[in-house]
Amino acid sequence: MNIEDAVTAVTADANTLTSCLGQPVIAYHVTAIMREADREHARQMQLALMRRSIEALVDDGLEDAAAERFASQFHGRLGLAWRLLHAADGVAH
Repeated sequence: MNIEDAVTAVTADANTLTSCLGQPVIAYHVTAIMREADREHARQMQLALMRRSIEALVDDGLEDAAAERFASQFHGRLGLAWRLLHAADGVAH
């Protein structure tokens, strides 16, 4: 898996989020996370994006619980893609 494939995999089902934050914003943050080789720093970046995502979804009219569920699923896809991408590097995480 390369970074472009990882970004595509993560954002494929994120239409709700991209509609309120914008595709370029999401792609920028996901790409930055994918490029981060340090697992803990990548995790912190993911958490920050998840918080921002929840806020944006709620501001866009989604209920808190629904926004948290959506962001959690997005966060899971993001973490999985990061692990797959960096497992290919042969680096122990």
